[in-house]
Amino acid sequence: MDTAIDINFNVTPSQKETIDQRALENGFDEISVYLKVVALKTQAFTLTPAGSSTEEASVVLGFKVTEAQKTKIEEKMKENGCEDLSRYLKYVALHAVVTAVVEVRSTGNFDAMLDRIAKAKKKG
Repeated sequence: MDTAIDINFNVTPSQKETIDQRALENGFDEISVYLKVVALKTQAFTLTPAGSSTEEASVVLGFKVTEAQKTKIEEKMKENGCEDLSRYLKYVALHAVVTAVVEVRSTGNFDAMLDRIAKAKKKG
């Protein structure tokens, strides 16, 4: 069994607010899950310089990964021309849009799947 590794990075309060909003926009209830998904699944991008801020990066965000997931995050970081893990995580958390592939199972059609999702949300 893989040991969980904590990955943490600091953001400003304004960045934290933006990341919270991005997580909600993308359907995530837990920010740590959002961070893990964007770190692992964000498509290739061009890293742009961050705007300057007078705020202190005083908010710590983080999530747990396996060693294999950490390696994949580091590979994606390097593929995107970024050498600093904290900078990479901050960028994807602020800018990523989570994409999903919807699979329609053979047990029903697309409308039936949407009905099941709606019913599940009502129960929750």
